[in-house]
Amino acid sequence: MKDLLQKYHAGKIAKEEFRRLRDVVNRTDDEELKTLLKEHWDSYEDCSSLPQEKVQALFGNLRHQMKRVPIGNQRKFYWLQIAVGFLLIAAMGFSIAFFSQRSEMEHLSAQSVTIRSGETAPSSVLLPDGTEVRLNVNSTLTYQQDFGRTDRRVALSGEGYFKVRRNESKRFVVHTDVMDITVLGTTFNVYAYEDKDFCEMALVEGNVCVNATAFPQKMLYAKPNEKITYNKHTGELSLETTSTKAETVWMSDEIVFRHEPLQEVFRCLERRFDVTFSVNDTTFRNDAYTGVFHEKNIEDILDILRQHYGFDYKRTGDEIRIRMKP
Repeated sequence: MKDLLQKYHAGKIAKEEFRRLRDVVNRTDDEELKTLLKEHWDSYEDCSSLPQEKVQALFGNLRHQMKRVPIGNQRKFYWLQIAVGFLLIAAMGFSIAFFSQRSEMEHLSAQSVTIRSGETAPSSVLLPDGTEVRLNVNSTLTYQQDFGRTDRRVALSGEGYFKVRRNESKRFVVHTDVMDITVLGTTFNVYAYEDKDFCEMALVEGNVCVNATAFPQKMLYAKPNEKITYNKHTGELSLETTSTKAETVWMSDEIVFRHEPLQEVFRCLERRFDVTFSVNDTTFRNDAYTGVFHEKNIEDILDILRQHYGFDYKRTGDEIRIRMKP
């Protein structure tokens, strides 16, 4: 920026260099810009202050010389003053346009885009950088108007499946109410409903860094088929392995189980239909189950499982109690 300012001051800046200078100014913090411009101004102060006696002598000599200036030269001096005035006006106009454009850009960047999914079906979103996002029901994704200009940051409330377009120079950050997920390019699922007791990130491929934003701040890294969970009650950040099947089952039109333990089947159904299971007998929880469900209703699926295992169930709100028959 210093080199470009010197070229502009000397009147030797090219058109493309001027564009670069404008872009750098737009991206620079106001305090930093103030410091840089002051340094540029001070760089032309290459002489020390003159004594007051010397200043008076110079002014006296200048007045004496001006009396002796011929009329023609006085006219030249007059037009020179006008030319200098025009240059000052042009410079002021450039500065006003420069900082007006900067203010306009800051105003635009402060505005945000909010995308809300419906209450009955997931929604698909394509971000400006090519990142694909699938939002579960009752979820919200928010990002700034200048997304991708300096960094890539979004805020999520609800659940979303991210397939991030890789960019080594610009990290991608998903902000939730309790933790930030940072990647360069990868695929992962985030469960971050604000009314739930936990927030979760399940990694499908790539690498992810998760840090809790609440005090005390903690950080964990995950590899594929691992998930990081934040417990809102204890503040604990934990890492465990997962097949990511339960975490991403909400994206499928059908639910497929192949030799899955029954406790995993219930876990998938909990995530798919936003319910909680309570089982009075856990002796059959590791029993392997194979089946495909196309049903859209949790009761229809439970009726099929009930025929196979012979249990009774009762639903109260979002809680389903399962009792094994004697």
